[in-house]
Amino acid sequence: MKQRAWPRVIGAALIAFGIYLALSPLVVADVLGRPHETSSQMINLRASWGGPVLGLGALVAWLPALRPWLRTVLGVLLWGMLGIACARAIGWVLDGEPDNRQALWMTLEILIAIGCAFGLRSRRFVSRE
Repeated sequence: MKQRAWPRVIGAALIAFGIYLALSPLVVADVLGRPHETSSQMINLRASWGGPVLGLGALVAWLPALRPWLRTVLGVLLWGMLGIACARAIGWVLDGEPDNRQALWMTLEILIAIGCAFGLRSRRFVSRE
């Protein structure tokens, strides 16, 4: 159990930083010089920068081992898409007025995450801890 403590702490720190980035798109826009005039641009800033960090943190906290490789690949996709979708949802609530592309992206992110979850469940990856 102690082996999993550090990855969970690191994962929690990354999740917190991802949430910060998702809630602070103007910080990201200023640092990177990205446009942020429209609600779609704000939502994209949240999803593009806060989402992947959030997903990476969840992956680090969840992943018991790098092998088998298929579990790792499915986990990266699952948690990455869920992190991006969560950050995009935050943008929908805080920025409002999502356009049709935002709805398409959200739908695809959720479908990819569901597919990966089914893939992980069907393979029944058992941790050998």
